[in-house]
Amino acid sequence: MKLYLTNPLSPYCAITRVAADMAGQTVEVVIVDDAMKKTLAAKNTTGLYPMLETSEGCINESFAIAKYFCTLAGGKFLGSNNVEKALVDQWIAFVNTSLTSIVKVIRAGIFQNESILQSVFNENLKNLKAQIKVLNTELEGKKFLVGDEATLADVAVAVALIESFQTVLDGGFRKAMKNVEAWATATLELPSIVKVFGKVQMAAKPLKPFCKADPKPEKKKAAPAPAKKEKKEEKVKDNVESLPPTPFNVYDFKTFFVNEKDMRGKGVDTWYEQLDWEGWSFWFLHYDKYGSEGTVLHVTNNLLSGFLSRAEHTSKYTFARMAVIGEEPSLDIEGVWLFRGQEVPDGLSKGHPQFEYYQARKMDPRNVKADDTLVREFFAGKEGDMANGKKIQTTRWHK
Repeated sequence: MKLYLTNPLSPYCAITRVAADMAGQTVEVVIVDDAMKKTLAAKNTTGLYPMLETSEGCINESFAIAKYFCTLAGGKFLGSNNVEKALVDQWIAFVNTSLTSIVKVIRAGIFQNESILQSVFNENLKNLKAQIKVLNTELEGKKFLVGDEATLADVAVAVALIESFQTVLDGGFRKAMKNVEAWATATLELPSIVKVFGKVQMAAKPLKPFCKADPKPEKKKAAPAPAKKEKKEEKVKDNVESLPPTPFNVYDFKTFFVNEKDMRGKGVDTWYEQLDWEGWSFWFLHYDKYGSEGTVLHVTNNLLSGFLSRAEHTSKYTFARMAVIGEEPSLDIEGVWLFRGQEVPDGLSKGHPQFEYYQARKMDPRNVKADDTLVREFFAGKEGDMANGKKIQTTRWHK
């Protein structure tokens, strides 16, 4: 059999090579140029590639070719029953209808196709991440998409996403998509995929696209004043702005507290006495490390500093003491925060790009001794002290 390809590493061409290897089929790969296309025109009635030439005739379309190889292996990778076979077809359709158009735009933006507008790239990246969330839900409690072993469904979806895993689906995003990350790691380590693509290195940080800037909107001429005054739409308030007034002046208290010599004792005691407990709440934050994070102190310090710098816009309604605790190579970022209200402020949960990587737990330091201890350890702790059972390496105020 001869397999005619125009680009052996394009996803659609590569999947036929992976399927052939999975099915144990030996094929001769022929790279087709424009001149060869003319000589093959009689065989290739659709003019599309890849094309597989068999003794019984030619087959076009990558997934048709891939499925043909799998049938030669007894249908091993096409599902073990009728439902599984239908599910394999479902995920192949998912690639064609939900992924292909998106990843083409992502590829074009990353690899310097300046005809792609920045807004178009951003919208497609948003849609891609939405599809990854669909996969993450589907993979709950499962290693592969269909059945207990890898099928053509896994290969089809993984191959379609390889470039995105290498460029824009970074470690921070994948950390929140644990099911997808485990599945992608297992699938991309299949021997047949490694044989075609080598070891796939997934992106730790997202690459920036090279896109065309969106044109500035033309200034519109002022419309004539309406005869009647239109009712202005009220701005939607976030969960802090919509709270009733509080008697607790956080700015004055911060000034008092940072100048109090006995922060651990008198400072916290005064805090508990003055605090409007209905209008404010204590929270414990813990950074969910990914990969090799937390192994080197100065790098971990930079992570903490970056997080706090992006939280400065919340200082009017928050107060916190964060710390890097533990010892190299097992460092953690933790801290205690005071929030306005009884929920995490929208300014952090919705307005901070890194907050999703932190675990937030509401505290009750008046009634839970362990929470009271954490408040005192973090707000009064110094480098070398202990906090949450670990040595403090670095402390940072957020005030």
